[in-house]
Amino acid sequence: RVIEDTLSDGAMAFFLQGCTGDINPVLYKDTTHPHDAELLGNKLGLSTLKALRTIQSTEDARLTLIREMLELPRADLGPHIEALKAEQMQLLQSLKGTYLNLKTFLPLIVKYHLSPEHPSADAHEYLHQRMMGRDDLHRLDAENRQHIAQYVRNIHTMEALTRVQTNLNLLKKHQSKNAGKKTIEVEVLGLRIGDFVLATFPGELCVQTGLNLKKRSPHTFTFISGYTNGYIYYAPTEEQLKNAGGAQEDSDCLLGSGWEALYENKALEILGRL
Repeated sequence: RVIEDTLSDGAMAFFLQGCTGDINPVLYKDTTHPHDAELLGNKLGLSTLKALRTIQSTEDARLTLIREMLELPRADLGPHIEALKAEQMQLLQSLKGTYLNLKTFLPLIVKYHLSPEHPSADAHEYLHQRMMGRDDLHRLDAENRQHIAQYVRNIHTMEALTRVQTNLNLLKKHQSKNAGKKTIEVEVLGLRIGDFVLATFPGELCVQTGLNLKKRSPHTFTFISGYTNGYIYYAPTEEQLKNAGGAQEDSDCLLGSGWEALYENKALEILGRL
């Protein structure tokens, strides 16, 4: 009801996204349940309505805005690109041929898992061959098992190749934006409306960065908004940046080591002036 009354008076409602660069729903890759954002949306809406009842208005009507540009170190992704290219070639060379294709592989793997002892025929046929001193079916099974194992290895290799290619495409895209520059310029805002204080960043900040700023902020009600006034992709913490070269968006990004401390210090300086 509070929201409806506010909007009916011509006010504008804003939704700001915080530090969610390393946050995902726990089942976001699940293939057995439909993806349903309504549940999370309802939780967000209900928590917002609950919080509205506790907000205390004050006579502090200050409106302050500080805007500054900040130079942050840019990552050199060249070594990681070369390392992934080498891994890609190694994976390609590990692929081995079999006489199987998907059409023959699927029924074979089903048979050899349903009846490991007698996959190619009924048990009595194996017994009959044994009585005749022949091992045709056993030799066929041994050969099929070798091809099945190699086909499975090829599948895992192709999955790895897919990940490497995806990571390579991302790194090349980020590296192409370098243009020989060693820094990247970002816009940082500080906004104060009464007791409400906000610091922004034009990328996907991680939870720890937001917690660091809130802990050190001189203001009780401090909020951090990512994805604001531009977009420079993910902004991993200094610790996350150590996992470089194959973690794709989590750590292979535009920003280089040292960016986090520079941003936090600038944001805290701005917060202190609001």
